[in-house]
Amino acid sequence: MRLDRTCIFLFMNIVLVTSAREPSCQACSRYDFEERLLERVLRNELVIETMLKETRETNVKVESAIKLLHEDRGKLADSLNGLEKSNTEMDTEMKGKLQGALKNMSDSLAFVEHLQEEMGTKLDNTIKTVMTNISDALAEMTQNASITGLQLKKENEILKGKC
Repeated sequence: MRLDRTCIFLFMNIVLVTSAREPSCQACSRYDFEERLLERVLRNELVIETMLKETRETNVKVESAIKLLHEDRGKLADSLNGLEKSNTEMDTEMKGKLQGALKNMSDSLAFVEHLQEEMGTKLDNTIKTVMTNISDALAEMTQNASITGLQLKKENEILKGKC
């Protein structure tokens, strides 16, 4: 709308300048100067309006790009938060599983040590029992051998006495 007014204004000034023109002379040079000045002002106004329009278009593009950057930044922040949360959850889960595994290993080691002690005690008791049984058996065998030897001696004497 502003551009249309400017075009109309420019057209009217050109019409006025062409119709009001007088022959060139020293006295007319003032009108010539004003005409050139007016033309320059109008050209500058058109250039400024064009630049303003381009600046506004560029501003819209920049604002759009900034908005996209903010959206991407938000998405990136959300992704980072999600990764940090996942990392924290995995760390917690891994620590829990490692602690559980260590507890299981500790319990297993304690159980094996208990079994080893129990087996050692049973083995010691069995060895003691076997040694006691062997000792008793040897004592009994020794006693039986003594008795048998005495009986053989008596029978031997009896047989010698009969002969």
